[in-house]
Amino acid sequence: MIYVYKYIRFKSYALALSGNARGAKIRSILSSIIHSETIYVECLNKMLQYKRAIHATLGTSQPVIKEEEENTIFFKIDELYDVHTAFLSDLKTIVAHEGGDVLIGEPFKRLADMFDLYSAFLHNYGQAIDTVKKCSANNPQFKKIVSTIVVNLQTEQSLTLEDLLHKPVARVQINALVFNDLLRETPPNHPDHQPLRQAQKIIQMFLNQFNVVNQRLPTESNRNLRRMVRNSFIVELVDGHRKLRHLFLFNDVIACAKYKALGRDRIDYELKWYIPLKDVTVYEESDTSADLKESSPANISQVKRNLRSVRDQLTLEANGVRTGDKYRRKLADLESQLVLATPNLVLRLGNKANNKTITFFLSSDFERTQWIDSIMSLKQKCTLPGANTINSLEVTAFIVAMQKGMKTEMGSYLMRNTNDESLLVGDLHMGVQGLQGLEQPTDLYICIEVDSYGHYFRKATTKICRSQTPMWNESFMLELEGSQNVRVLLYEDKERPLLRAKYILKLSRSWLTETTQTRNLKLSETLELTATFRFVPGEQCRGSNKPGALFGAKMSQVLKREKRDIPFIISACIREVERRGMLEVGCYRVSGSASDLAKLKKAFESDAYEAEQLLREVDIHSVTGILKTFLRELPEALFTDLLYPRFFETFSKLTNNNEATRINELLKIFEELPPANKASINLILDHLIRVHEKEADNKMSLHNLAMVFGPTLLRPGQTQVKQKDPLAASTVDVMAQAGILYCFLQARIKKD
Repeated sequence: MIYVYKYIRFKSYALALSGNARGAKIRSILSSIIHSETIYVECLNKMLQYKRAIHATLGTSQPVIKEEEENTIFFKIDELYDVHTAFLSDLKTIVAHEGGDVLIGEPFKRLADMFDLYSAFLHNYGQAIDTVKKCSANNPQFKKIVSTIVVNLQTEQSLTLEDLLHKPVARVQINALVFNDLLRETPPNHPDHQPLRQAQKIIQMFLNQFNVVNQRLPTESNRNLRRMVRNSFIVELVDGHRKLRHLFLFNDVIACAKYKALGRDRIDYELKWYIPLKDVTVYEESDTSADLKESSPANISQVKRNLRSVRDQLTLEANGVRTGDKYRRKLADLESQLVLATPNLVLRLGNKANNKTITFFLSSDFERTQWIDSIMSLKQKCTLPGANTINSLEVTAFIVAMQKGMKTEMGSYLMRNTNDESLLVGDLHMGVQGLQGLEQPTDLYICIEVDSYGHYFRKATTKICRSQTPMWNESFMLELEGSQNVRVLLYEDKERPLLRAKYILKLSRSWLTETTQTRNLKLSETLELTATFRFVPGEQCRGSNKPGALFGAKMSQVLKREKRDIPFIISACIREVERRGMLEVGCYRVSGSASDLAKLKKAFESDAYEAEQLLREVDIHSVTGILKTFLRELPEALFTDLLYPRFFETFSKLTNNNEATRINELLKIFEELPPANKASINLILDHLIRVHEKEADNKMSLHNLAMVFGPTLLRPGQTQVKQKDPLAASTVDVMAQAGILYCFLQARIKKD
């Protein structure tokens, strides 16, 4: 114990020495920052003094300049002065505390968060300088005023107004260097490291955006210092037809271009239209209720059926049957159709200049919100004074300049070629476990989105968990259809949900298997989410689309025709229930619609593709109903006529006091079932356990599930029924059948 105490004292002493050393270095850096920041604030204040003096002449008979010119020249100077005055005050307060380590991260993070002000200032900077020169040429009095401005009375240092206006431009570069110095003296485990790193990233991203444009544009175009804020491919509705477009949001203009993919490493854009940001109107969701005039909308169900049929043909080719390149071309064509047809969330923008409305389609609430927030934020923060002329040649030049370094999350799909790994189709079982790295308890939830042919769709959302170490322990089955990525979004539950972190996981057959594996997802520098993944490749359905009896047919006949180990109807219904029915109250007790059941029955016996699509459209109780109907109408129950008497006898002779023995004896008999029957029963039992895990929501206890499925999976053969009194035996049999299945369910839980 004494040694532990000494060790703790030694560690504390070492940390104190380390903190003192860092504190001394940080104070030295802060002292130089305070010196330069004081001069910078004096320069901003001097410009505000001249602005007030010039503004005072506006009410006279001889104003120095026009009000519009004044607003252009001194644009955002007052706000920059307020920000840096508060920042300088924070630094002086920090340095005033002598000795020990210092915490400086938050003031610098707040400064970085205000860099939208610099974005607006830099964007207007060229116009401000041009206006100073024009006013100086037209008004000798103004030229005299702004050519010699005394900044420091003691040194009589004087600068021109143009020199002063350049101070914020130079300050951006200085701030970037300052953050590098501070981070160099801040170890990764220090509380300041994260806010300083975040601030550095904000500033570096800001600088990169401007540098990319400045390096690639002609000198005369640099005056506007335009930067790109967002871009992605999107679907636009043009004259009633969906068109694939690429949308660019700059800090002063939004532009839409026709997307041209010219091979793996080259893309081209043809500008279709642009709107200056000041003329853009964003219509909120409540304003988008007008009917969409879409001509000949695609039949998505039919396209997906055709797509799966083509995949089957390509699978045959992989197995040695030559089908030619036409199916690959057909696959690409069908995928392109889905890229256009699947988005259904409307985003509408208006052009005040011509009163026209532009309609877009997106597939993700996250994407739609990001676009709206970005546009609205820029309109509020970057409203430029005076006329801001933009022409199509200039916008095209900027798009070309940004093209090489441009990144877009959704564009990866369009850049694929035939040699790339094929898109994933199947079921991804994902478990969301726990989150580490929070500093305090917070109300958080996880949203999971999966891309499908380039578009992201929301697939699952966890419950809200309030904790410093939230544990969700929730499992989801995510349907993959032309997928490459999973996007994990961490939200804080507020009146308007706040996005705390985002992570994109690349899906690949190189690591996805049918065996569950655990991965730690680094959502941010401090937040790490533990998740599990298991991938089940999509079923090809190549045999099940042939017409033939299904309901009432023997199990062996169904499997032979479908060329599979488990009947398609069983796996398809289970997949659909796990996709959207796990929380439905009484999901296996409530009966489905008779008309829906009739449609499903016809579809499963004629076209498996149509049946699978219909499963997604009908009520979930119709899905569970058609599964129970198929199992009931099998001529022989899955537990077989041959073994049923032994199951019944074993269950009846061993009392509840011998529960473990009874389960073991039943499991021995289970091993004698045909492999195909065991495969289907195992799939059903595993599914019922997952349904039971949601009992708090769906009210389906093990007893309830056993009562529903016992008589369906276990029943005596016709000859055995004739040997008994049906009325006397029915109640006994039903209770035994439910009891036997309950034993198998209990065995599953104990095994897990």
